[in-house]
Amino acid sequence: MSEKLPKRTRTSVTVNEGESLRLYKKALRYAESDPEVFLSTARRAAESILLDIAMQEAVGSKPTLESLLTVLAAKGLVPPKVVLAVRTIQNYGNYGSHAQKISDEEISSEDVRPCLNALTQLAVWYGRTSKALAEDAARQGLTAAQHTTSTTRLADSSLIVVKALLLGCGFDQLLTQHKHRLVQVQLPWSDHLVRDVSRRLLDLAIYNEQRVRRLLAEDDIRAQVVPLGRVGYSMGGRNFYLLAARGGRWGDVTAAEFLANPSGAQIAVPKLSDMFDNILAAFSTDEAGLREMGVSILDVPHHLGLELFHLNRDVLAVGGQNLRMHARDSDDYFELLNSDMLPARAQEKLRSAAANILVANRSWLTETGADPTELHRELMRTFHDLGSERSRFEELVRDLVTHASFPHETDLAGRERLVRHVLFESYRLGEPC
Repeated sequence: MSEKLPKRTRTSVTVNEGESLRLYKKALRYAESDPEVFLSTARRAAESILLDIAMQEAVGSKPTLESLLTVLAAKGLVPPKVVLAVRTIQNYGNYGSHAQKISDEEISSEDVRPCLNALTQLAVWYGRTSKALAEDAARQGLTAAQHTTSTTRLADSSLIVVKALLLGCGFDQLLTQHKHRLVQVQLPWSDHLVRDVSRRLLDLAIYNEQRVRRLLAEDDIRAQVVPLGRVGYSMGGRNFYLLAARGGRWGDVTAAEFLANPSGAQIAVPKLSDMFDNILAAFSTDEAGLREMGVSILDVPHHLGLELFHLNRDVLAVGGQNLRMHARDSDDYFELLNSDMLPARAQEKLRSAAANILVANRSWLTETGADPTELHRELMRTFHDLGSERSRFEELVRDLVTHASFPHETDLAGRERLVRHVLFESYRLGEPC
């Protein structure tokens, strides 16, 4: 059961973001094969992005690129650099519409390169902005919804590793024993989850253990947040990889050669994420150390996938398990580096960084009378019993295929294969794929 949020939160944000991302990826596919189609699709993608921002911010405008850009820029909702990028896309879109009418000269992929760069700049900004707006809206709704007694608020997630625990631990049945009704609230994976537990906007949440330990250094959080226990390791602690294109600069380089001289590498990764922390652990350094090695970071939104390589075949990518499995379906990509290729010390750091933990609000524990150790033990027993209960396990797989998040291109068979792979690698449930 999901708690209803105020109407402002329940807009069609997800639908519009999906359409914008679909158009962006479609444009990238045509950038080299059909530049004319690329230009028209790029303009549609830009229009869709601006329309989504306008809807999220409740800004009225005609649904045209010019009107949307004018209104959003006037309200300060689109920064000047992004306005310039949109203008570039708009001008190239106009050129593509009229070029063939006045000349027989074909438009080449090189001709549209500035438009491609501008579209990518817009997409990266949109990814950051959209995520921030969605998280802010969800949190406003969470704050506005009044807490009631005998109700337990659990942070929901669409991440396969976390969603599997939420579905398989039997939270609802166990809380019924404490005469509590379970309410699951969909929220982004971030430090805010722990802060929300400390303020009792949430009662329970699963989050990265290392991040939780850091946050517990804060007095107000330590006073209200109780770690109940570890709930597993994402991909068994082997969740790190560095993806490369076979046709790019690093296509013929071995892991050992790369580690010996990574100078010139550009790594695409969401910087404010545990994935970036994994890069630092893999190289046994800090951000300044990466710069000294000649490694630069391209900060990208979470939702960008293999289309990164359409922009630059030489880039290296770090992402989630969805991207990893999508790449394994193609011979064009390979893992230049992964956990198994690293020294034992780096592997241990990465394993520790992959651990997730269940936390609870201290007042909630008192109210329910739940013993932290016993509560954690019972939840994990129920979860691991899935290994011997085939029907429950298959039901979990079906639920994850339906409710977890996947790349837009993934078909039903691909989703099931990814779910089974993550369940086995993370929790040794089922069989290896």
